[in-house]
Formats: sequence, C-alpha cells, structure tokens
Amino acid sequence: MSKTEAPLSLAARTARGAGWIVCWRFATRFLGTISTILLVRMLRPADFGLVALATTFSFAIDELAEIGVENALIREPQLDRAMYDTGFTLALIRGSMSALLIGACAWPVAGFFGEPRLAGILLAIAAAIFISAAENIGVIDFRRDLAFDKEFKLLLAPRLLGIVACLATAYVWRSYWALVVGILTTRCARTACSYLLHDYRPRLSLQALHRLVGFSFWSWMLAWVSLIRDRIDNFVVGRMLGAADVGLYSIAWDVGFITFNELVAPICRALFPGLSQVRNRGSDIAEAYFRVVSATLAVTLPAGIGIALVADPLIRLAVGARWAAAIPLVQIFALVGIFRVVTYIGATLLTVFGVLRIQFSITVATLLIRFALLVVLIGRFGLIGVGFAVAAVAILEEAFYLFETFRRYGLRASDLWRNNWRTVVATALMTLAVVLLKRALGTDATFAHLCAQVLGGGLTYAAVLLGAWLAAGRPQGAEATILATVREAIRPLRRRGA
Repeated sequence: MSKTEAPLSLAARTARGAGWIVCWRFATRFLGTISTILLVRMLRPADFGLVALATTFSFAIDELAEIGVENALIREPQLDRAMYDTGFTLALIRGSMSALLIGACAWPVAGFFGEPRLAGILLAIAAAIFISAAENIGVIDFRRDLAFDKEFKLLLAPRLLGIVACLATAYVWRSYWALVVGILTTRCARTACSYLLHDYRPRLSLQALHRLVGFSFWSWMLAWVSLIRDRIDNFVVGRMLGAADVGLYSIAWDVGFITFNELVAPICRALFPGLSQVRNRGSDIAEAYFRVVSATLAVTLPAGIGIALVADPLIRLAVGARWAAAIPLVQIFALVGIFRVVTYIGATLLTVFGVLRIQFSITVATLLIRFALLVVLIGRFGLIGVGFAVAAVAILEEAFYLFETFRRYGLRASDLWRNNWRTVVATALMTLAVVLLKRALGTDATFAHLCAQVLGGGLTYAAVLLGAWLAAGRPQGAEATILATVREAIRPLRRRGA
C-alpha cells in the first residue's frame, strides 16, 4: 500500500468502523427506550432508584480500576501468545479486585443509604463484573483489524438476551431483581459470545507484564483524573446552585454535546486501531491525521453550529418551555464541542504513540483550572458561568493538544487550514442562510419552522461545500474521503445486486 493510498483507506475504514459504532449506540438507545417503556408498567419507581444507586456505585468502582489493557494490546505492532495471555490475566485480576471491593462495600453502602436490599444487588453486580473479566481477550482482534461489524454482533446479541431476560423476570416477579437479572444475563452472554465468535483460548500468564505495565499504569492514572474532571461540574453546580440547576445543566450537556457524544467518540474509538496501523507501518502520520480531522470536522462543524442556531426551538419543542433557561448553555456547549474534535483526535494520536504522561499533565492542569473557573464564574454569573468556564478550558485544552501534536509530528497550521477552509466557508454561508430563514419565518418555535431551518441550512452547506470542492479541482480532502467512504459502504450492495 502506498503512502497516498494508506490515509484514504484509513479514513474510509475508520468511517465505516465509526458507522458500526454509531449504529450500536442508536440500537442500544432504541432497545433501552423500548424496554424502559415496558418495564415502567411492571415495576415501581423505587425499584429503578434502588438499582440505580447500586449500579452508579459499582460501575464507578469498576471504571476507576480501568488500566487500559485493551488499548495497550491494540497499539502493539505484533502480538504473541504471551501478550494475549498477559492481557487476559491482567483483566481478570482487575475485574476480580473490583468485584471483591464492591462485595466488601455491599453492607456498609446498604447501611449508609438505610436500604438493606442494596447489599444483595451489589453482590450480584460484583459477580457480573467478575464474569465480564473472564471475557476472551482474542476479541480485541476485531478492533485491531477494524472489523467493527463483528464487534457489533458481540455487543448486540447479549444486549437482546439481557432485555428479554429482564422483561420476562419483571413479568413473573414484578421485582427490582428483574433489572439485576438483565445485567447478569447481558454480562454472562457477552463473555460466552466472546468465546463463540473468536477461537482464541487464553491462559493465565504474566510473562509479558513488563511490556504492558508502563502503558497500563499511565492509562489508569489518566482514567482517574479524567473521571474527576468530567464529574466535577455536577458537584460544583449542585453545591453552589442546587439540584434544579444541576438538572438544567445535565439537559444542556446532553443536547449541546450530542454531536460529540454520538459522532466524535465513535470516530475516535474506530480511529485508535486505524492510527495504530499507520504507526506500525511507518506511513505518513501527518497525512492520515489531517485527513481524519478534516473528514470529522466536515460533519461536526456544521452540526455544532447548527445546534447552536436552532437551540431555542429545539429545546422548547423537545423538552418544553420550562427548560428554556438551558438554551444559552446548549448554545455554548454546542460550540465547545467543535473544539473538542481536534482535542480528542489529538489525544487519540498521542495515546497511539504512548505519550500518556503529557496527557496526564494536561488533564491535571485543565482540571485545576476548570475547578477554579467554575467557582469564580458561577459565583459571579450563576448557571451561565458554567458555560463560560467549560468554554475557556476547552479552548485552552485545544491549544495544549495542538501545540503538542504539531510539535511532535511536524504538523503545520497552514495544512490544517488548507484541509478545512472549504468546510469553514460552507458553514459560514450555512449560518447566514439559517439566520435569514429565522428572520423570514419569525420567532415562533414550531416544528415546521425548525424543520425549515434545518433543511435550509443543510442544503446550503452541502451545495457550497460540493461547489467549492469542484471549483478547487477535486483535491484530496474531506470531500474525497467522504465519497470514498460512501463508495466503500455501497460496494457490498452492488456485489449482491450483481
């Protein structure tokens, strides 16, 4: 594979992999919504609250024990049995320690909340976490080979079985244990499927521990500080403003960052093994980096700007006028999400090359700055101060990652602009079109007006972007990557038709 072909193939395969991950996210949201609608008819609110307390505590413990074994194996150029078996053993040790800690805390936590039933639920979840730890390490090949369709099967089948078991138990018992049975079934089924879908059979070994421990240690440290940074907002807002503002903040976060959560996160998950292949082959990392960034921004930049432009009717129609106070935060978060695109792609690139100490330092610095800004700006501006603090830290973090990635890999700011100027121009004209439509249609928050603005802005963006690309002579960039991805996606359909 030539250097000119590798980045294009990487971007197309990464986009296809991200597509499978997005499909999984939408599938699990859909299945979760359907099961919740059915369960609320059979269970009481107290049942959901009880299990929510247990899962929040236990999954937080499990997340804090994450040591990054999977990523460590994915980025390795060559894997042997010693690496696979050591990764399996480390994952089993981690899961066992998490399960033991959760089990030991079962009765103290139940006593703290004054709810004896929590102890049994926590013990059951501890067992589920232990079972998950025995998952076949061989399935990491699905990500290493960018075979995300196989990973989709690995995730979907257990999810369906868990929902069926949960609903059946709820129908028979009408108890909170139905939710626990669903969790246990899903975890057990996924572990079983991992052995059915991959023929590798792991053994207990720590022979390659020295080759994994450095990366895994810094992954663990990074996971800790990232968890604190991502959860600190709710704590500060709740302490300074109260529970009502925490609700407004949560809604604004979910809507404002929907582009990031549903597009950028899946892309980065698919990008990690793709960039690992580029690194291991010695291909041009700069070309791959800019091509992926430009293809991602071609989708997320207009989406983020678009959400900010239509936030008012979107919030009023989706959740009601009583949530109108969240609209300014939605607009800020939608714009902040644009900056997080380059930040997270840069973080993925640094992780591929094992540069975790720098990421740890950046995360600690932005955590401290974020906490200080939250306290100062909330005290002065109230809830909108949260948006100012998050935006300021996002811009600062973006600068840190741009500096570090550009310095390490010889990237140039001029190349970043050259690969994205058409997207910027098309987004600017899209913004103008939406503003003019809003003036012409009036300020009424109706579904028809919202659809008109979304459709008008989308068509304007697509037309300008395509026109600029054709006028520029069809250069290799976001447009070429997207078209190549579409062609690759429909190729199996053509074969089947033939």
